[in-house]
Amino acid sequence: MELWLAALSASFGRTPQSLWQTRARYLPLREAMLASSLAWASMMWLMLPDAEGPYRLVTIMWLVGAFALVCLLLAPCRDLQRGYIVGYWAYPLYRLHQEGGSLYLAILIGCAIYILVQWEFLQSFNRQLQDTATLSERNEAMLASVRALHRESMAKKALLEERQQVLQSALRQMRRLAESDALTGCYNQRALRERLDRCAEASLLSGRPWSLAMLDLDHFKQVNDNYGHQVGDRLLCQAARLFESLLPEGAVLARYGGEEFAVLAPEMEGMALLSLMEEARTLLCTTSLEGLPVGKVQTVSIGVAGCRPGEPVRQCLKRADVALYRAKQGGRNRVRLADDAERG
Repeated sequence: MELWLAALSASFGRTPQSLWQTRARYLPLREAMLASSLAWASMMWLMLPDAEGPYRLVTIMWLVGAFALVCLLLAPCRDLQRGYIVGYWAYPLYRLHQEGGSLYLAILIGCAIYILVQWEFLQSFNRQLQDTATLSERNEAMLASVRALHRESMAKKALLEERQQVLQSALRQMRRLAESDALTGCYNQRALRERLDRCAEASLLSGRPWSLAMLDLDHFKQVNDNYGHQVGDRLLCQAARLFESLLPEGAVLARYGGEEFAVLAPEMEGMALLSLMEEARTLLCTTSLEGLPVGKVQTVSIGVAGCRPGEPVRQCLKRADVALYRAKQGGRNRVRLADDAERG
C-alpha cells in the first residue's frame, strides 16, 4: 500500500496538470493516506509487547516515525505536517527518556490525534482545491467570453474604420468633383473664389503680397467654328496641362469660364508672375497641339495684377481683367501687367 501510495503521489510532479486533473488524482491519494494511517495505527496496537521494553518501544516509534515522514513528503502542505510531527514526537521521546513505562497510552492517543488532524486537513484541502478548480473553470470561461467579445469588437472596429475610410474617400472625391472643372480637371470658378478669399486673408495676416493672372485663348471661337467643338475641348485640356506644368508649388490654375483661365499665385509679386506668364505664353504658341492643322498655333493673351495685403479680391480681379483687355487691344498673344494707378 505504501509503494502504491508513493507511486500515486509521484505522478503529481511529472507533467503539468489542470486543476480538475489534479483534483481527480488527489481524491484517491487522500483515501490511500487515510487507509495507511489506520493500518499503521492497527499494527502499532497489535505489535505492542506485553512487557515494557525500551528497545521494542523505540522500534515501534521508529516505524511510526517512518510512516509520518512518508506522509510529510506526500502531503500537499508539508510545512503544516512538519510542524505537527515535530510537536507530536517531541513529547513521546521525552517520556521515553524519562519514564518509558506509560508511553503506550501516549502513542495511542497521539495516533488518534494524528489521524483526526490528517483527515480534517485533507477534507479542508479537498474543498479548497474543488473551489479553486471551479473558480478557475469559471474564470477560463469568462476569459474566453471576454476574448470573443474583444475579437468581435476589434472586427467591428476594423469594419467601422474601413467604412470611414471609404466614406472619407467618397467625400474627398465629391469635394474634388465639386471643385473641379468637368472638362479640363483643373479648379472651377467657385473653387477659385474660395481660394482667392483665403489667399487675401493670409496675405493680410502675413503682410506679404500675392498676384493674380487672367488668361484668354485668342480667337478660340474660330477653332470651334472651323474644327468643331471636340477639337476645341481637346485644345482646352492641352492648354491647361501646359499651364500647370509651369506653375510652382502652391500656385492654382482654374478655368474661369469658356476659354478663360485664371492663375492664383500666393506670396508671389506681380513681376514674378508676369515673367512666369510670359513663359506660359511662349510655351503655348510654340507647341503643336493635337487637332490643329500643321503650322497653326494657338496663342493666349494674359493680364497680370500684383495685389497688396488688404486689397479687396474684387478689385484684384478687376485689375487683372483690365490688364487682359489691354493685352487683347495691343494685338493679342502678349502679357500685360496691371497699373498700380488703377487701385482704389
